[in-house]
Amino acid sequence: MLQSRGNNDLLRERTGNNLLLVAHRGLGPTSVFGSTFPKELPPENSISSIRAAIMQGADAIEIDIFKAADGTVVVTHDDEIWRNEYGADRTGAQLPFGETKDSYLVGKKTIDQLREVSIGRDGEVMPTFLEVAELVNNANDVLAKYEQRPILLNIEIKDSTVVSEILDLVCEGVRQADKFPLEDIIFCSFKHDALKDLKVEAEQRGMLNVNIAPGIKTTELFGRENVNKDFSLKQADATYPEWAMDSLRALVEGNGFQGYDGVLWDLREPIVDLAVAGNKVIHASTSDFRQYNDNRGFALLLLELSERVTTFFKCDNVDDARKVLLESSLLLNGVGMQMMYKQTAEGEDCFYFYKSHGWQDNSEILTLGAGKAKPYSQLRNY
Repeated sequence: MLQSRGNNDLLRERTGNNLLLVAHRGLGPTSVFGSTFPKELPPENSISSIRAAIMQGADAIEIDIFKAADGTVVVTHDDEIWRNEYGADRTGAQLPFGETKDSYLVGKKTIDQLREVSIGRDGEVMPTFLEVAELVNNANDVLAKYEQRPILLNIEIKDSTVVSEILDLVCEGVRQADKFPLEDIIFCSFKHDALKDLKVEAEQRGMLNVNIAPGIKTTELFGRENVNKDFSLKQADATYPEWAMDSLRALVEGNGFQGYDGVLWDLREPIVDLAVAGNKVIHASTSDFRQYNDNRGFALLLLELSERVTTFFKCDNVDDARKVLLESSLLLNGVGMQMMYKQTAEGEDCFYFYKSHGWQDNSEILTLGAGKAKPYSQLRNY
């Protein structure tokens, strides 16, 4: 973990200390693979996945939360249990005996009942928020001994009813002084009303300056009429309508939020200008995208962003993303031919020469965006 964080520090130095790597659901979404997923991937939002991301040196850990029937805050991406259950039919067409789509939900089960549902091939179960927080806190205790920056916790609220419960837990942690420091927590959600409620209630509890970044959907940036059903753009050169920028400014500035949380492929110049003008941050997220070596667009975009604004990159594999970002930063700032190094898929050392071929001009990347890559789950059959 310490060695990996050292590599992160090198990346931060090369990017003006503005780029942070966030482990998306730990080691990324496994739910996109269907009822099973590659054996090398631990289940998303699991203790094993989050522990692995910590060892990779993540600057922050992103998790999703819901409330169980007994009020326990649990970490899971979906309320529908069949979408989290390992080996289950993730269409919900075949449910356990006696269950319906209205009953087989996280919000309808107690934590004890949820503990009986396996979310991974090795018997992993849905963790509670406190279990995840304890894991992150333990890692931060080690980092503190070596005077390293703490790991941040990026909490996505998927359940509008969980606001009071998560604030209870955060408040209790703040009172313990060495746990849950408020400045190390970032809340996000596509449920903007829930974020507004969270901010109001937090302030009523005396919790000021809570970090909140609302999730921005593709349709909210480009207009629903310009977006396909798979969330790709109907026109690659589509731009934001003026009303979209006005709406975003009102949402973030009007509610005193920390910044903007958008899909990496959707980010363009106008939203960056909004962030810079308002002294805000940007959260750039990916989902089901691990083949970083095969797509330089994400690196070029992030390096350009980090020159202008503090950027949190939610990625599915911190190690791979960091390697390509470091390599890309060298190429962008280098001159002529450079010797590069990487490991092959078999773990062997590989040295090679690379010429940048005009990479120095990266100013246009925010005009048309990075270009969406093919999802990792579609590259091979599992």
